[in-house]
Amino acid sequence: MSLRSHTRDAQLLMPTDALPRLREALSYAYHNTKLTRDKFDAVGVLPQNIRDSPDLAMVPATTRAEYRREFPAGVLAGGATLHDPMVVRSRSSGTAYERLLSADYSYTLAERRLGALAANPPLLRVLADPETRRSVRYAAPNCSDVECALPQTTIRDRILPNGMLVLPAAHDLYATSTQMLRQAWNEIVDWRPDYLSCDPTRLAHLLRYLDHDDPQDIPGRALVMTYNFAPAFATAYLRRRLPTGMTVANSVTMSECGWVAVSCPHGTLHLNTAELWMELVDADLAPVAVGEVGELVVTSLGEPLSPRVRYLTGDLYQLLDGCPCGHRHPAVRFEGRWRNAPVCSDGSRMSMRELDDLIGAPEHLVSYRFHQHAPDRAELRYMSSTGNVSEWEHSMRDRLRARLGKVCQIVIDVTAFLPAERSGKFVTCTTAVS
Repeated sequence: MSLRSHTRDAQLLMPTDALPRLREALSYAYHNTKLTRDKFDAVGVLPQNIRDSPDLAMVPATTRAEYRREFPAGVLAGGATLHDPMVVRSRSSGTAYERLLSADYSYTLAERRLGALAANPPLLRVLADPETRRSVRYAAPNCSDVECALPQTTIRDRILPNGMLVLPAAHDLYATSTQMLRQAWNEIVDWRPDYLSCDPTRLAHLLRYLDHDDPQDIPGRALVMTYNFAPAFATAYLRRRLPTGMTVANSVTMSECGWVAVSCPHGTLHLNTAELWMELVDADLAPVAVGEVGELVVTSLGEPLSPRVRYLTGDLYQLLDGCPCGHRHPAVRFEGRWRNAPVCSDGSRMSMRELDDLIGAPEHLVSYRFHQHAPDRAELRYMSSTGNVSEWEHSMRDRLRARLGKVCQIVIDVTAFLPAERSGKFVTCTTAVS
């Protein structure tokens, strides 16, 4: 994987009928937010200069650091206030080391959610059903919207305004006590959720604990896997445990942008081009071709409280050549974050998804964590239900060296514990090589 420039067969993601909305959104952002106005003025571009999709390349990209620095006065629409009862404030999990405050109107976020869910009618039916009143969230505390999702807090302290119960969760996943695991499961049973919104790795860990203790059926009509990258070992375990007939989908949500993507009934992820202007770009911010990997860049449509203009998300996606479902939203494969992609000896980078494909989901594998210390040194630590598996270790070492480079020394060891990131998310792949 590389973010080299790809000009041949590059594909624009957005339908042409979205262009009027883009022009209106750029004009709104320029006239109402200081950050956007400063970015346009710095290159001598006006919103009316953007007449077609390729013209957007004239607009400089904006970064997380710029939004963090300018929040709130420089990024909120003029005249707006955070005290408006329609405003929803959120804080990112801190995967980029510093948590980012975001705010937007509740109806804007609802529109983005509905736009994404159009690619998955069965899930939309569950979430839009008037009888769907209760749900649970199981994720790292930093992703919870409840600053202390701990056992000492009462259930009442952890119920969000939309009727979602935030389950108690330890900051470090594999250091979670059996008491907290049991409490989380008891609350699921007592709450009787219509659907579950979960970090798949955390939910898989909870169900493994239950399977050793007291396996029970999972309540609810749907499971939305979100908040984190979904590794194969977790999703394979969940699919073996989920009741027949439960609707299961992956989603990608960001505190800055809301629902960015959701999987269709075929399991393919689709970008939400109904409510967000999307680009997949290479290192030069040029569109990538089908089959290539690019960074997702988002521009908000409509008149949100906090417009985003060519916002660099840091997330990588491979652009696919359609999906059997036939939905107009672009089909993609989420590859993980750019900063977590190890550097290979040939100069390319191995995405989190590519690594996960190499490792797979053998029956013994409970979890793993790969870290690249240097271009020629890496380690793979894994948790196993059967102890160390020497043959698998030798095979994995050969496969990893074939991709990273034959000079790379790779240590592979079984372990009883794997640490989470500072954000509280458990990340399967990291690198110290920039």
